[in-house]
Amino acid sequence: MSVLATKARLAGLLKQLNAAWEETRTTWSDENARDFHQRYMVELTAEVEKTLVAMDGLESLMRKVKEECE
Repeated sequence: MSVLATKARLAGLLKQLNAAWEETRTTWSDENARDFHQRYMVELTAEVEKTLVAMDGLESLMRKVKEECE
């Protein structure tokens, strides 16, 4: 699987997770839900977004290496 395909899959999974979380929040809105959101969802989303940016850089680097090897 290419880096771009993996990146697209990861982005799609993050989107699905966030949609499921938003649906859950319609029925779970107490202090524990807010704590869960802050402790896990915010951090996870930020880390995945950083990973997606890093994957762009990795794809560029891999493309450059391939071009130089040909």
